[in-house]
Amino acid sequence: MKYFILIAPLILLPFGIHAEATNAIKELEKNGGIISPTIDGGLRVEFQLSGRDLKDEGLEPIKLLESVKVLNLRDTKITNAGIINIKGMKDLKRLHLERTNVDDGCIDYLTGLQELEYLNLYSTKVSDLGLSKLKDLKNLKKLYLWQTNVTNEGVKQLETALPDLKIVQGVDLDKIIPVKKPPPRPTEDLKWIPSTGEIPPRSISGDNTTIIFHNQMKRKVKIYWVEYNGKLKLYGEIAPGGTREQNTFSTASWLVTDMEDTYLGYFRTSSKVGKALIPKI
Repeated sequence: MKYFILIAPLILLPFGIHAEATNAIKELEKNGGIISPTIDGGLRVEFQLSGRDLKDEGLEPIKLLESVKVLNLRDTKITNAGIINIKGMKDLKRLHLERTNVDDGCIDYLTGLQELEYLNLYSTKVSDLGLSKLKDLKNLKKLYLWQTNVTNEGVKQLETALPDLKIVQGVDLDKIIPVKKPPPRPTEDLKWIPSTGEIPPRSISGDNTTIIFHNQMKRKVKIYWVEYNGKLKLYGEIAPGGTREQNTFSTASWLVTDMEDTYLGYFRTSSKVGKALIPKI
């Protein structure tokens, strides 16, 4: 039986985690990382939502974490020099490197990841040279290569070496069958929750949706998104009587303040398009 202890708000990690790992988690969170447990007792480390400014040196603390099962570095500033920090992650199963600055050199650090099942290299500079080095990853089941420098011949050779591997190279636009435009998404009136002076509950990643703000006040207001780590991120201002349509996730918190940053109230989104009516106060 495994036991867990609470290291940070809502993050449960295996009991007995050493001090170095605790400090590593704190450093990764400072750099925008979101760390959470996986259902199989490992760790999920993600930077694609709030850590897109991550550079190579910011990933170094991850070497001190054991049993990382999922690592998402999508859209970060990571290069080959940063990938060296994950070469010892023997338990890693899913790795997102799409739209990073890696090339064939990073593959040298992945060849020892024998548990790897999913690898996304979309929009990187990887070519057939790097692709050929993946042939020893026998557990690899899905590989994304759209907008890379690989050729059909390179893909064919890897498919021969790994017959159970599904390689996704992208979409052939000439073969797309037109589909009917989906019906409008359902909407709902979001509840205005007056502020108690505390930061609202932090957002939770969910489905893509939209929130539409309408400012009924006679003064300008600010709109803040409550990040996944509980911090506030300013998204804009709305003039009196103005509206703002904002992409968001379901189960997100959006705080409204006056221009002096006094908390006024907040909205909590759902999967439906939310109508957020800011009342007269």
